[in-house]
Amino acid sequence: LGFKLANVYDGNALGVSGTASSGGGSSDAAKGVYMFKLADPSGGGGGGGSNASSKNATSSSKDGDAAAAADKTTQEEQVQQQEEMTTAAQDQKRAMLLIESGVRFHPTTHYTQSSSGSSSMPSPFAMKLRKHLRNLRLENVTQLGHLDRVVDFRFGSGNYAHHLLLELYSQGNLILCDGEYRILGLLRTHEYEVKGGDGENGVG
Repeated sequence: LGFKLANVYDGNALGVSGTASSGGGSSDAAKGVYMFKLADPSGGGGGGGSNASSKNATSSSKDGDAAAAADKTTQEEQVQQQEEMTTAAQDQKRAMLLIESGVRFHPTTHYTQSSSGSSSMPSPFAMKLRKHLRNLRLENVTQLGHLDRVVDFRFGSGNYAHHLLLELYSQGNLILCDGEYRILGLLRTHEYEVKGGDGENGVG
């Protein structure tokens, strides 16, 4: 929570396959999979940087003394340690949230730099999510009601608040709403035929 939404990707564009449904094929199963790239707006914290630099200076001086004394630490190992620390710091500044309609939602370590440069066009619903949710913070995640399998992701606050409702039953659905829960977009639409109670008069 508190991370800003940087981008939204279709799951199939990142090679993330959806859970196979009983009635649909692989393309239909992948239709409801989306990856939300979240970034830490604080950049990983201001005070931690100075502490980390002082620790690095201390560790480097110790490594130098140890190298001069016993010649156990090589320059390649030091470079590898620095790369691992840099990678860990970058991982703390971003997160990937996987949402699959009707099935699951959870953070994941799946990430690829080539996703932003993918040649495949995003789906219309992914573009709708980008338009309304990008640069908004993920403020809250709640369950609607006590027994309903519907999860409410609230992005932004005040006049900028938007809700993404995830249905976790059957094929489910993803419903994008504004702050007052007015529907802005749907992943899946359904048509229902209303039969009149009186066939001749058409009275419902």
